[in-house]
Amino acid sequence: MASKTSNYLHALFVEHTILNIFWKNFHEIEKGVYRSAQMNPFTLRKYIKKYNLKLILSFRKNSDPLSQMERDICKEMGVEFWHLSFSSRTLPKKHEVIKLKEMFTNIKKPVLMHCKAGADRTSFAAILYLYFNGYDLKTAMNEQLSFWKYGHITNSRAGIIDYFFEKFLESDEKDIIEFLDKNREKLQNEFKPKGFFSFINDKILRRE
Repeated sequence: MASKTSNYLHALFVEHTILNIFWKNFHEIEKGVYRSAQMNPFTLRKYIKKYNLKLILSFRKNSDPLSQMERDICKEMGVEFWHLSFSSRTLPKKHEVIKLKEMFTNIKKPVLMHCKAGADRTSFAAILYLYFNGYDLKTAMNEQLSFWKYGHITNSRAGIIDYFFEKFLESDEKDIIEFLDKNREKLQNEFKPKGFFSFINDKILRRE
């Protein structure tokens, strides 16, 4: 079994999370609700104490080496850890968004939500969090989808997020979950990312 040290080194240098040591991508969504990239163990402990975090919500893969470390730290420090894994390259499925909405309904503040880079899945979740809590969807998109602030690359495959919300706004559908369920495959087939930006996102930055 690999040691914690080797797992951490793998995460830093193979999965490129070494970038997160310098770029935490930490922002406030609303009072007591924060978003970020995956934090290294030292930074996570620091932010749990600084912001008195009660809950961490991760959208990463279970197999990620840092995920178990994060779980252990949360258990040690009395912080709840919730997990819902989905991709930033394809739209989540209906049951995943239903689960996300349920999590938001029962959320404990202060809470931190994150994925690997805090740019794509976290942006998607932050928009839905605000929308499910009564915020205007377009305003939420403008606040939570940004390259300069969060590193979200619209022209990459992760741009399916932008495309989904834009098409929902153009539709007459009132229920965003039902819209997703009825149009998920169609939207994914319609969306055309640009190869260069997807190469940067997927191969250089190694986004999940």
